Amino acid sequence: MPITLTGDGIQYPSGQVTKQTKPTVKWRYASTPGTEIALSTSDTFMPGCEINMGVPEKSTNWYRVEYYSVMDDWPGGGNGGAGASIYRHTPSAGWQRVLGQGLHAQYENNAGDFYTTCTGVFYVPVHPQYPTQEHSFRLYGMRHPDVGIRWSSSIGADNRAGGWNNTLFEVCEVDNSTAQTWNMTTY
Repeated sequence: MPITLTGDGIQYPSGQVTKQTKPTVKWRYASTPGTEIALSTSDTFMPGCEINMGVPEKSTNWYRVEYYSVMDDWPGGGNGGAGASIYRHTPSAGWQRVLGQGLHAQYENNAGDFYTTCTGVFYVPVHPQYPTQEHSFRLYGMRHPDVGIRWSSSIGADNRAGGWNNTLFEVCEVDNSTAQTWNMTTY
């Protein structure tokens, strides 16, 4: 008998069943095509990219945060790049920037009309001082000052189908007892 992954656990060939905590998964898509990213001195919130995960199951859990967004060097030309920041909110702490890629996570070197996909995967712990409060997350973008950048960019004649949106923002709560976090202790 092979190992079987079920909706509530893992069944081994010996017949032993290990019950697993189900992670919470919620996701959102950016709702505004062609959102222009602000100058490098401030982050710009990506409309539609805010997720409330509720109260964490345990204070030692982690959140896996992932995004991608189609990026366009608009209006074209110049050298520059962009990156994302993840903000975490609890009622007591407010919105805090917890992780950021900087301005060169995706970079173009005067490539003319250039489209690419900016991506990132982040691991954010439950807030250490407020583990019993609701946790929400937001995606912000920042661009290099020398070139205009749009995220969630709509590309002419891009032939999208099935409701495809050019930005994804997803947060998943990971139970630290079911995932090996090794020595992950901070951001």
